[in-house]
Amino acid sequence: MNGTEGQTTGDERVDAALARLGELEGTPPAAHPEIFQDVHRRLQDALTGMDGEQP
Repeated sequence: MNGTEGQTTGDERVDAALARLGELEGTPPAAHPEIFQDVHRRLQDALTGMDGEQP
């Protein structure tokens, strides 16, 4: 469990990235770095995309 079940951040991109953390439980540890890298990339993309958004 990643502690995010039933909770949202209000940003679909961030929620999708965090949902990938749920895959950790069912994968071997050798696959974890790939998942963490993907989550990191998605979060970076979301932050970068926020630069051009209106508050």
